[in-house]
Amino acid sequence: MPEPVEVENEAAEWVHRGIDPTPEPNSEYAEHDRYFQVRRVRRQPVETFLRGLVRAYSLVRQNADQMGVTNLDATQWRNLFAGLHGILGYARVPLAGGVPPMPTRPVDEYLPHHRWLVGHQLFFAVVQGAIVGLNCFVHAAERGDEPDARAAVGVASDFMRSSAAAIRFTADFGPVDYDKLVRPAMAPPAVRAGFSGLQTRDHAFLVGLFTELRTLLARPGPGRAGADFEEFVDATIEAYDAHQFICARFGGDVLPSLRMAANSQGRTTQSGADALRQIMRARLFTLTGVNGRGATA
Repeated sequence: MPEPVEVENEAAEWVHRGIDPTPEPNSEYAEHDRYFQVRRVRRQPVETFLRGLVRAYSLVRQNADQMGVTNLDATQWRNLFAGLHGILGYARVPLAGGVPPMPTRPVDEYLPHHRWLVGHQLFFAVVQGAIVGLNCFVHAAERGDEPDARAAVGVASDFMRSSAAAIRFTADFGPVDYDKLVRPAMAPPAVRAGFSGLQTRDHAFLVGLFTELRTLLARPGPGRAGADFEEFVDATIEAYDAHQFICARFGGDVLPSLRMAANSQGRTTQSGADALRQIMRARLFTLTGVNGRGATA
């Protein structure tokens, strides 16, 4: 899976399988990592992944206490922590306490750019958590171990729901602040024209894994997880719906994305939200073989 990453804010780390963890310094993957202050590492993959996951959650909790939370309802706030609880439960590691109470109003500071940063860092961590769960599912399915396959794909579902909540959390500030503070920082000279979430190597690896899952599930046998795998598909749809939410919140329902505007040299008439819906349908087809299953119109 993708190689553990250190969050340079302080320290979170990720794991990697199959994608070059040290791409060319000027590659789009490397640029994306630099912008969001992450560093890929190889050492002690299990320990660094878990340490990075906990650190990313800690930074998000700190920011939530500072700014409050308005974009998430009570269920979405619980889902934000579902991946952490799910993987510790799968590893039979006791977790003291439950989900912390959701801060509902600003307490200290209004920090939209910091929320954009730490929310994305958590998003990368929980996407890697989904990959961990799916890798465990693949190994269990190949052994024909139905109970473990169901438990592992449940972890992946927990992390996908966490990713949906994380991206909603990331966008929990005013659209005016996005236009004035965040979007200009994702443009030249800070980054190349067309800077995009499509430059995220963790999501790229996840989509590649979807193809492997589809091939695996096409073969009959035990360990296919049945309804539990369908729950993962539903959680994936929820995650893509959250991306459509953030896109629309910041004008993507009428404006092109940064990448679309750069690639078309300003001539595209397609909105970012429309393009995102097309991507979502393609990703779901890769996973299920059904075009647009459950996709939001």
